[in-house]
Amino acid sequence: MTLDEGTTATVTFLFSDVEGSTALLRKLRDGYPEVMSRHEELMRAAWSGEDGRELDADGDSFFVAFGRPRQAVEAAVAAQRAIAAHEWPEGVDLRVRIGIHTGEATLVGDQYVGLAVHRAARICDAGHGGQTLLTETTRSLLEEAEFDGFELRDLGSHTLKDFDRPLQIYQVTIPGLLGTFPPLRAAGHGATDLAERQEELAASEKHGAVRVIIVDDQALVRAGFRMILEAEPDIDVVGEAADGGEAIEECRRLRPDVVLMDVRMPEMDGIEATRRLLEHDDADTKVVMLTTFDMDEYVYDTLRVGASGFLLKDVPPEQLVAGIRSVASGDALLAPSVTRRVIEEFVSRPPASVRALPEQLEELTARELEVLKLVARGLSNAEIAKTLFVSETTVKTHVAHVLMKLDLRDRVQAVVLAYESGLVQPGEE
Repeated sequence: MTLDEGTTATVTFLFSDVEGSTALLRKLRDGYPEVMSRHEELMRAAWSGEDGRELDADGDSFFVAFGRPRQAVEAAVAAQRAIAAHEWPEGVDLRVRIGIHTGEATLVGDQYVGLAVHRAARICDAGHGGQTLLTETTRSLLEEAEFDGFELRDLGSHTLKDFDRPLQIYQVTIPGLLGTFPPLRAAGHGATDLAERQEELAASEKHGAVRVIIVDDQALVRAGFRMILEAEPDIDVVGEAADGGEAIEECRRLRPDVVLMDVRMPEMDGIEATRRLLEHDDADTKVVMLTTFDMDEYVYDTLRVGASGFLLKDVPPEQLVAGIRSVASGDALLAPSVTRRVIEEFVSRPPASVRALPEQLEELTARELEVLKLVARGLSNAEIAKTLFVSETTVKTHVAHVLMKLDLRDRVQAVVLAYESGLVQPGEE
């Protein structure tokens, strides 16, 4: 099924979530990724067999769209049968809860947004492992002749969290599989978290031109960067400055999204200017440092004060533009050479510089902690996605949660924290 962006259409949404995945992680430890990988293969085979479009996935949760209600139900039945028939490791009873709802939603970028998405997620979270639920809306669109290999059991009217009106909910009963479950759960969060993420991702699709200020004591350098950037329709150079003090004044007046800041300047250098710009918690501006070589002696101190990364002054135009866009979207420019420099600088410092693990680390989920460690080793989102067998969108969301929970500006700060706190040790694999 394909739709143009901005189109509102009636779509059948399916959410799935593994019951007790946290307990399963503790039990399996190193065996957990293999089990989850097999689970993902089985689920994706079920969706693809019914022309389902996978919209998002987060480890043990899926969000899928179908053009017809029957396709969604058939996919759910196939998934439950495949999960039940698979020979899991001894002691593992993997069960998946599934929720289905049909309603109107709008396509924004690659994400569907609307009340129907949240209803489908809430229905999923209300279920138990092995249970498939759907709403009256979806049931009414199914023909009796389509009830092949399953039956529908009326569970009555239920009021779901965050919804004022009760919904009539049905259970898909599959012959040969578990059909009796406890009362529906009052609240859950696995699928709902995935639904809420669609709003966040859709919002990120709506942005204007990136506002940039160029700070360098050489007018020729500023003019060169301006010429390159102003050729891009989505980048707007709103100002220039010749030193750190002037940069601070211009940033307060113009409130740019990104500042290209030279490290070494007279009067006030780039490090001090960056520290002053970013010392307030509500500072939204991102700073990218400009240097003549990537092993600059001030790399470590500059990253510590909040810079989002480095660019060489002789960087190719296409990399300059890509770097600006990357930082503006919330990523960071941390090349492997810079990552090595951070590690080398840490190793050269005395043990007294190592802090205790921040208490906020306890708020991270096991997957978020795993992502943080991989970020600290300099892996890109694509590399992390390949390592963890998840999508890049999922990795980006995990990184965003890590930064939010640890109150960090970007992944550069996450690298510094990981090494300084001892969470990651240089030389570890």
